[in-house]
Amino acid sequence: MQKTADYDIIIAGAGAAGLSLLWHLLNSRSEQIRNTSILVADLSLTPSNDKTWCFWDTESMPFSDLVHHTWNRLEVKAHGQLFSGELKHHKYHCMRSVDYAERILNLAGARNNVTLLETGIKGFSSKNEGALMETEKGTYSATWIFQSALKPPGFDRARVDISLMQHFLGWEIETNTPLFDPEKATLMDFDIDQDNGVAFMYLLPFTEKKVLIEHTLFSPSLLTDEQYERGIRTYLKNVYHLQEDDYTIRRKEKGVIPMEDRRYSTEWCDRVFNTGTVGGLTKPSTGYTFTRIHRQSADILEALEKNQKPVLDQASGYRFRVYDMMLLHILETHPGISVKIFRELFKRNTFDRILQFLEEKTSLHQEVAIFASLPYMPFFRAIWNTKQRILTGA
Repeated sequence: MQKTADYDIIIAGAGAAGLSLLWHLLNSRSEQIRNTSILVADLSLTPSNDKTWCFWDTESMPFSDLVHHTWNRLEVKAHGQLFSGELKHHKYHCMRSVDYAERILNLAGARNNVTLLETGIKGFSSKNEGALMETEKGTYSATWIFQSALKPPGFDRARVDISLMQHFLGWEIETNTPLFDPEKATLMDFDIDQDNGVAFMYLLPFTEKKVLIEHTLFSPSLLTDEQYERGIRTYLKNVYHLQEDDYTIRRKEKGVIPMEDRRYSTEWCDRVFNTGTVGGLTKPSTGYTFTRIHRQSADILEALEKNQKPVLDQASGYRFRVYDMMLLHILETHPGISVKIFRELFKRNTFDRILQFLEEKTSLHQEVAIFASLPYMPFFRAIWNTKQRILTGA
């Protein structure tokens, strides 16, 4: 028999978006919100050490004690040149998904008003003054549903002019000898094979012997696992003179992040909201999502505390949607020029200013100065070729 149960709030999907909202609800200033009945549903609610989330926002983040590591210096390599700098106004942090999930799910498990349900999620619909979630274990209703588990209706029919992916496979390794600087992260090392798209290595050293190294590409097509891993092995051999018996692979992680100019809907239907990546929170040109998720969760909580319907705005304003579209166009049509643009970006601007720009907290004057430091013809061509989208709201 199909089960039916009523809740005040359903959170469908227990990734970063769902867990962030759950944490905000359970820590609300409103006693009524803190004690509201909540159902959290996902196919699996077992924390897994399969993701590393990085961020640099200077605002306070939940669980600062869960930050796995912080870097004070960053570097980028391109065309044989090294650009390195100390962060003065930011810090570059990483958090492990397993630590984040364990903390929030343990907090939820200790609350009588939270129900945790492992099940496949099939879809959502509106009903009277509420909404329904259909699952493999039955149908559940709530006043509000926030979902990050499924692509919303019409997703595949939405206009997409540029569609790339940021895809990667990473190894967390431990070397036999000390080689790395745990105070410095390598955001991008472009001095690798560029045959399959714009490619770079991303290195996060945790100690002198432990590092997470990810072979990352911006392209329309995925590689095989062997291709990613061959790239990592070659890089470790060429840059650090490491043979395979000089290090141990402690774990692996793999991901695919959309890089496209799709306009995302923030509502599945009345009283059902799309959050996280399926709600358009991933910044198209970088893939960063973590701080945006927490800002959105805070906005949802504020509306619920005021007994108002949440309004989920687009993650980026018009200017930054245009900037993202221009860069995506260049990455898609001129991948060779893209590396030159990244080189000039990091050569002529401070890391703090670049991070501020990527977080969309720069002024128009600062943005003009950044673009003035870059080769201008690729951007003029991108503006011309995307002019219809730009003139209709990007």
